[in-house]
Amino acid sequence: MPIKQIIQYKSQNRYFAGFLQSLIKESGISGSVSQADDNIVLNLDNSDKNAINEFTTLTNKYLAHSIFLGEIKTIELEKGNEYSEFKSPAYNISTCPKCLESLTDPASADYLNDAIRCNHYSNELSEEFNDDKYYSPHYTEGSDLLVVDSNKINELFIMTEDEIKVLFSIEKPTLKVTIKDETLKELSGKKFINIKSPYSVKSNLVALNARESEVPYLFFNSGDDLRVVVIQKNITIIRDDRGISKKLENLDNDNVINRFLNISKEAGFKYSSICANLSKKNGISFLVSNEAGSQKVINFHEFKVKEILELMSKDKNKSKLLVNFTQKYPQIMQELSDNSEYGLFETIATILELKEKNFEALSEKSLEFHGNGGLKIDTNFSTDCFDYGSFIGSIMSFKLANTDEHYLAYSIFEAFGDMSITTLSQLKIKFKIDNFVMMGDMFENSVLYSRILSKFQLNKPYFSKGFALDD
Repeated sequence: MPIKQIIQYKSQNRYFAGFLQSLIKESGISGSVSQADDNIVLNLDNSDKNAINEFTTLTNKYLAHSIFLGEIKTIELEKGNEYSEFKSPAYNISTCPKCLESLTDPASADYLNDAIRCNHYSNELSEEFNDDKYYSPHYTEGSDLLVVDSNKINELFIMTEDEIKVLFSIEKPTLKVTIKDETLKELSGKKFINIKSPYSVKSNLVALNARESEVPYLFFNSGDDLRVVVIQKNITIIRDDRGISKKLENLDNDNVINRFLNISKEAGFKYSSICANLSKKNGISFLVSNEAGSQKVINFHEFKVKEILELMSKDKNKSKLLVNFTQKYPQIMQELSDNSEYGLFETIATILELKEKNFEALSEKSLEFHGNGGLKIDTNFSTDCFDYGSFIGSIMSFKLANTDEHYLAYSIFEAFGDMSITTLSQLKIKFKIDNFVMMGDMFENSVLYSRILSKFQLNKPYFSKGFALDD
């Protein structure tokens, strides 16, 4: 009896369906693949038991995991369909399992062949994607790590099974993970690091050479590339420089509003939705879309440390705080004075005396705290905008009280989450809308992401399954 499998696939990319088509052809089974509306439909004639067994064997061996995969539903059909061959264009994805086997098997004609090109997903063009990265056994500040031996993963890092599946998916994203290996901690001077598994022919050959030389890992500078987080069961793309995520339709001229409308459409919010956009690049804003149009209803103004400190100095209570803080931490105030261009996260990192002055350092510091419940950081609004002075003053006050830096960093991200929840709840009442979209690259921080999931879960906040959350 023919069967139909409906595979949830939150992407327009056609390579996964292409791999299925290749396995159908190789196994000799009668079958076809189609893709539409975030689903891949697989039709198979299972009357030939040898062919169905061969297809199952090949699928288990050669079909790679994908970060866009969802649930699979199988239906028995009364009669079969006409079968046609599925075609897919070329994509900048990793070497497929079959090509990787050929590349690393000494008995293969393509052993160590750096010119090998994958056409196992029925790609129409054998396009070449160059890997210009330099891989080294020596760590330099800001390097990412290339995992050269999958068998060592649990020795080197603390990762969930879901994170490991995502790491070795066909898309090969970059993940931030906790370092377990003490030698690696000492070498990098870090407790957390961005890692990627080999994703190109070049990186696979380099990894093979490293394994044979008993080098446990290599370092390289990947840039943003394809950054993904795995929070609970959510797999979320933060940024995508490789073009793997869903392509945005042109729904609005404003980049932030356009992304909001695309994600709302993906979520099925046809008529109205509210969005919290927490972005390092584009700033923090809250948006509303309804029958009247789409707009930013709250937009945090640009943070300039010089202006904020001047405003604080004119306030009776905050001016006293600045005097006390300057007396205890003159070097911090001097650095803030010397770097008047510092933004919000550079300023916070300076107050916390972190080595690196950026969002990444603050985020990593927050991950060091493993308790429950943070401090109450002031995230109030003044008459027309977010009160940066009270926010920074609150952080300074806890610093004066000798609060541990990791606890304070954790509390800051919890505060961003609580502020977002409060603001969204107020906008829900004002606009009578209960569809919520979350986006922005600040959600790369798991404290913030988890806070939204735990404290706002009854409102079902939507994180995109296919679009990147930020530019």
